[in-house]
Amino acid sequence: MYDLLIFGVAFFISVALSTLFIVRPNLLMSPEHMLRDLSAPQAQHTCPTPRVGGIGIILGLSVGCVFYTNDIGRDLLFALAAGAVVFWAGLLEDIYRNVSPRNRLFAAFISAALAIGVTGSLVPDLGLTEGALLEWVVPAIVITLLWSAGTCHALNLVDGLNGLSALYSMAASIGFIAIAGHTGDTDIQLVAGLLAASIFGFFILNWPFGRIFLGDAGAYGIGHIIAWLGIVLVSRNPSVAGMAVLLLLFWPVCDTLLSIVRRRATRRATGQPDRLHFHHIAVRTVALLKGRRGRFDNPIASLFLMPLFSAPIAVGVLLWNQPIMATIALASFILLFVVTYLAAVRFFPARRFRRVRYFGVGSLGNKRSRLQVSPLSGTYVRESEVLNVQIFRESGKANWTLQAFSADNDNVAYEGTFRTDVEAHNRFLKKA
Repeated sequence: MYDLLIFGVAFFISVALSTLFIVRPNLLMSPEHMLRDLSAPQAQHTCPTPRVGGIGIILGLSVGCVFYTNDIGRDLLFALAAGAVVFWAGLLEDIYRNVSPRNRLFAAFISAALAIGVTGSLVPDLGLTEGALLEWVVPAIVITLLWSAGTCHALNLVDGLNGLSALYSMAASIGFIAIAGHTGDTDIQLVAGLLAASIFGFFILNWPFGRIFLGDAGAYGIGHIIAWLGIVLVSRNPSVAGMAVLLLLFWPVCDTLLSIVRRRATRRATGQPDRLHFHHIAVRTVALLKGRRGRFDNPIASLFLMPLFSAPIAVGVLLWNQPIMATIALASFILLFVVTYLAAVRFFPARRFRRVRYFGVGSLGNKRSRLQVSPLSGTYVRESEVLNVQIFRESGKANWTLQAFSADNDNVAYEGTFRTDVEAHNRFLKKA
């Protein structure tokens, strides 16, 4: 009963603070910054939204840990406390927008280094070399730093849909609870459970309507916690396969690595945001299956991705003490991820949505005149960008007007006037 009460406190703190920031968005957030977020290349939302939901999650977890101070190992407590650096860097970015991605990544490495220093926990061999690398401190430190900072950065990059990061983080927490159950690490189970309860408090306000976002502080903070749940677990228990734990971290890390390779291949800056992450493709897939874009494509896509990020976690739990099998499974999931992504990217440019997306007078500047809409109007996909093509003319007019809008941000991609709707449609296809 006591445990349920503490978990309820963590949940309530998260809900209460998230609700406060929704009701009073200007309490910490600048209205100008929230408006500017709408034009970000990776943005999925269409109205100003506070992005400080991570505060309630971390505070709820912290209060819960206070009640269990005597039950949580000092190594785990100190590792969690070291995450304050990257959490603070993320919070400064959320509020003031003055911390670059490079500096946030640097803060993640500082948190990782502090955690190593105060705990002495390392993951040198990932369960593959039977301790052979334990004799070499430098490889152990490098692996641990990359594990910790990489997870922080990765979770921030995949935080692009309503509920996606929350659902993944809760699933990963459950995975750690399951593996820790095999090893007897009850403190890891407690922290993972408190984290899941706090995230759930945020989730019910973030999904499906996106009333509040996780923010960089939440993404980096949760990323650090999840990373160190795994590091401490592997460091304490040589029987736990590091590769199995990496399966729990598979989704954000694999998507991030793929995005780095993708941007390098196209000679773009590694830190430059885009709309080509797997979750962006998932949103377009949902729209394609429905035949048109809709308000709930974003939250539906999060549910659509649940089996994809949950499968590696489940396999990691099943293979928790089988390093070779876990390695084979990890390699298989990586291959499947890459093949699926490439197939989706190649599929979209050649597809048109099956149903025509008609529009009303109000979407064209509130004109009162009657419009004739061409059946050639509709929604198309060009190089993974969704375009709403509108071909119309006013009653009594001879010429047709073409307007092609980006469905992601309503920017006009093409426009012009033509003698026939077929001519307008052909001109769009030629330009696209």
